[in-house]
Amino acid sequence: MSISSGGATVDDEDGTWIVWGEVDVAVAQDVGDMLKASLDGHPKTIDLRRVTFLDSSGLRLLLLGGTAEEGPLLVGAPAAVRDVITLTGLEHTVRFAETERSPNSGNDDA
Repeated sequence: MSISSGGATVDDEDGTWIVWGEVDVAVAQDVGDMLKASLDGHPKTIDLRRVTFLDSSGLRLLLLGGTAEEGPLLVGAPAAVRDVITLTGLEHTVRFAETERSPNSGNDDA
């Protein structure tokens, strides 16, 4: 049994992956099959607002959310996540959301 301080879920309404905590090899092993089962041929939106750490296994997990045509859409990616993506030269394989996903957001584009 692995001990991890992170995890992920899939939002039943829109299929968004919600990832949190320290996303390392233990988390990737724990949630990888569940996230793969949610793949539907369309790039995933991945909410990263609560991620505190990301290693190469976590990055590989995020990249699973893309397709051959389009990378996953990363929402609220903290600096630690952006740094790993930039340092590995993979910034062109993902998309960063301009605004964060918010359950209470309406049509106010202010």
